Amino acid sequence: MRRVRVLAPYFAPAVDGGGPIRTLGALVRTAPADVALEVVTRDRDLGAAERLVVPTCPVVDGAVTIRYLDTRGVSGAWSLVGALRARPAPELTYVNSVFDARFSVLPLLLRRFGVMRSRRVLLAPRGELDPGALALGNRKKRCYLRAARALGVFHGVTWHASTEDEADHVRAAVGGRTRVVVRENETSLPDRARRRAPERGEVLELVTVGRISPKKRTHLLIEALADVRRRVRLQVVGPAIDTAYARRCLDAARRLPTNVEVAFTGTLEHDDVLECIARSHAMVTATAAENFGHTVAETLSVGRPVLLPDTTPWSDRVRDGGGAVVDDGAWTATIESWAAMPAPELARRAGAAADVYDRWRSTVQQPHVFDLVFGDD
Repeated sequence: MRRVRVLAPYFAPAVDGGGPIRTLGALVRTAPADVALEVVTRDRDLGAAERLVVPTCPVVDGAVTIRYLDTRGVSGAWSLVGALRARPAPELTYVNSVFDARFSVLPLLLRRFGVMRSRRVLLAPRGELDPGALALGNRKKRCYLRAARALGVFHGVTWHASTEDEADHVRAAVGGRTRVVVRENETSLPDRARRRAPERGEVLELVTVGRISPKKRTHLLIEALADVRRRVRLQVVGPAIDTAYARRCLDAARRLPTNVEVAFTGTLEHDDVLECIARSHAMVTATAAENFGHTVAETLSVGRPVLLPDTTPWSDRVRDGGGAVVDDGAWTATIESWAAMPAPELARRAGAAADVYDRWRSTVQQPHVFDLVFGDD
């Protein structure tokens, strides 16, 4: 058996960490049969003080072992160091972040100075090196990247990019000779899209899913509604991690005209999120950057179109019938035009979104990323 240790900042049953949690869940479930997996993760969800409802001892399911650790404070850091040094050492350590202090910076430093042993390291930046993402907290992130390059922290590391564009972002950030494996993120999505025509009442039903954060640019959607004249309801699903930013979004929602409603739902279970999307006419996101965009794929899988900026790998597919690619200054006009669509047109758009999903799923047949890395032997 080949041993792989997956370092996951957040893992199921956590939900507030967003798409990467579902990506990692799919990666574990679809791992090759000859891989023994150990997942090391936090015992708390993003921004949560309470422990998840998980055992304190390792969870073992066949060839998969999951360790939920309290990584807070000095004692938590030592607990994590112990897990990273545990024997037998893995043949591959899969790191799922560039900037997470505990689950990326710490293990890479331990490896650099010989404290953590692993024959290979595969690092997935999860969109963190996208120029739009780097622009948020730019100075601190760029200082770390310069220091990491100077210390040789990334020496010998293989990077996992989900698209060729992300591979270019990696090379631009850490060096042009960096080795990058390009493999679209794993998913546990159905082979065929769900098809159900949306109900057309007097209100256009929109939903946005994800953390209320500057990266997701939730404020753009809410502020764009101020000048919409038709009836629209926007449901905001996701946790408010940045308090000051969430307050900005709430204040903008309170100033909207009476023909527009914004409902903040907070965190929902995954199946409930999919039902919210299925009950809507479209999912909207103004995200600054996505390396994959799990929510986009999930929206198409339930036969609903997506309105999004040109900051995700989905632009061409969305233009092909899965919704609309929207410039930052065009959100009001786009939402107004969708609110004016009659029921038959909204139903046609829903069907086109399902068609786009089916075409995409028919092309997703690649080796598992672990096989791609081990294939170098």
